[in-house]
Amino acid sequence: MKRTPRLHWISILLGLLVLMCVVSFHAYAAIRPEPVPVAGGHRELPDGAFALAFHGGPDPKWTPRTLERLDAAGIKATFFVTGAQVTRHPDVARRIVAEGHRIGIDGFRAEGDLATGLNLALAQAALADALGVHTRLVGAPAEIDSGDREHQDIGTLVRMSLRERGGGVVRLHDNGSIGGDIARELAKQPGHRFVFVSDEPPVEASARERFTGAVTTWSQRNGGIVLVVFGTAIAIAALLGLLRTLMQLGLAHTDRRLRRENEPPPWFAPPVSVVVPAYNEALNIAATVRSIAGNDHVADVEVIVVDDGSTDGTADIAEQLDLPGVTVIRQTNQGKPAALNAGVREASHDVLVLVDGDTIFEPDTIGQLVQPFADNGVGAVSGNAKVGNRQGLLGRWQHLEYCAGSNLDRQILHALRCIPTVPGAVGAFRRAALTDVGGVSADTLAEDTDLTMAVTRAGWRVAYRPEAKAWTEAPASLHGLFLQRYRWSYGTFQAMWKHRGALVENGPMGRFGLLYLLAFHLLLPLLAPVMDLLVLYGFLVADAPLGLIVWAVFLLIQTASAGYALRLDGESLRPLWAYPLQQLVYRQLMYVVVIQSLITALHGTQLRWMSVRRTGRLADAPGGRVRVT
Repeated sequence: MKRTPRLHWISILLGLLVLMCVVSFHAYAAIRPEPVPVAGGHRELPDGAFALAFHGGPDPKWTPRTLERLDAAGIKATFFVTGAQVTRHPDVARRIVAEGHRIGIDGFRAEGDLATGLNLALAQAALADALGVHTRLVGAPAEIDSGDREHQDIGTLVRMSLRERGGGVVRLHDNGSIGGDIARELAKQPGHRFVFVSDEPPVEASARERFTGAVTTWSQRNGGIVLVVFGTAIAIAALLGLLRTLMQLGLAHTDRRLRRENEPPPWFAPPVSVVVPAYNEALNIAATVRSIAGNDHVADVEVIVVDDGSTDGTADIAEQLDLPGVTVIRQTNQGKPAALNAGVREASHDVLVLVDGDTIFEPDTIGQLVQPFADNGVGAVSGNAKVGNRQGLLGRWQHLEYCAGSNLDRQILHALRCIPTVPGAVGAFRRAALTDVGGVSADTLAEDTDLTMAVTRAGWRVAYRPEAKAWTEAPASLHGLFLQRYRWSYGTFQAMWKHRGALVENGPMGRFGLLYLLAFHLLLPLLAPVMDLLVLYGFLVADAPLGLIVWAVFLLIQTASAGYALRLDGESLRPLWAYPLQQLVYRQLMYVVVIQSLITALHGTQLRWMSVRRTGRLADAPGGRVRVT
């Protein structure tokens, strides 16, 4: 099968880049800096000639009034506009040019902020989009300040403007002052004529400038909308996070209490068949089979290892163990679902434990796992999968994820009777339930989720038994972790889509299970990165540290929830120190996994099976058990 195209990564990175650019430009355009005087290279005016230079516009209220007074006085003036105002009020800028006045640039965000080339480029882009022109009239010339910002007496202002009898450029303001009235009075003074600051007209903007102008204009006008969308996404993410925390605190504890109260009195001990599908598991298969064969279950336990075309001698290793009750079946490589179905057909008993070839059972795992089958309505049971190789930082992160994520979710969903996944690491099924759903399907990459949903929809109840512990080898590298979680996430989305019909059925999977997955395994991971982006935006761009405070509070709540999950699962709180760091690094990787999985599905790409490289770190577990610290 062809490799997954890199277009997915390009889509993710490009989308994030566009969003950050839009909101950053919006913030840049909205913040008004202090004016920085910039001298311009403008012509010397003839003796007795005055040029009226209006700054700060165009303004939708004051510029039309100024234009009316100039028209009444028969004066043509020069308007030094700011790019941000041109973008906001392009129609006023067009009127300035249409009525025969010159237009120049005085900055992008405010008067005199042309100290950087970026501001000049953005201001020119604004003119290109609004007027289709490029002006060479840039920066404020040496001017006579009319004083229209400090004084309101027209006579005084006129005298100040004419104090240079030989002529000059008179500085006026076009954003709320009485510049238009001054211009009208200046026109009445004898012996003076009025000219442009420069005779050089604007030139037509290039196609590149027009395109840049259109992009920056869109960003300035719609950046606020993007921020509103971001804010809404953060609010939804915060509500989902709070809701999940409340469910964890309530339902998980309630589930534990109810299971203790409803524990069946006699110990249930049916005969069990254990099916171990294996493909290239030479490093772990011996430890896995020994741990299963060394169980203390009081009834008969048969172990069936199905070698699915391994090329590393997995089947030979299993056979050389020569353990009683262990059968090895060889077949050509057909995939895990086919290997599971082959083992089920070979099995003798009605209670079937399905376990991956890299998992270590404790002596009482099988006995604990089958207890819920004392209830004839239970069709499947999920055990408690734990990370065995948790010594490194990456292992601790995955250990925290298993406890605070997967296992806690199962307790919540067990209380709602809609567990969506019996994990491949430790799960059991009633043969009748498998028969009802036609066995293990190969329709998705998450065959365990697909199978569990099908069993629930068939009317069987799926139980969770946290006392049934199994130790699994987690990926030892970020690359391996990404490949595994990418497959899990994509396969889960496939299963959700396949079983979407449950939404219209009167069953727990449609009422709770799919909605839970949709809210907390799809929507929340998609929205939560928005909070991280907005925190960076507020902290680095918009000078708004409040987002960082909100993020810190959210992290504190999540850390407390993770501590509760560890305690509920009987684990030490010592690994909790790594949780804040997990949220900074590991969580982002999980977000990328979910986002890329969704993009992969939207692109219609068929994802191939991605194997994770084994290290065999569980194989040395003494006595078929994992030593954990």
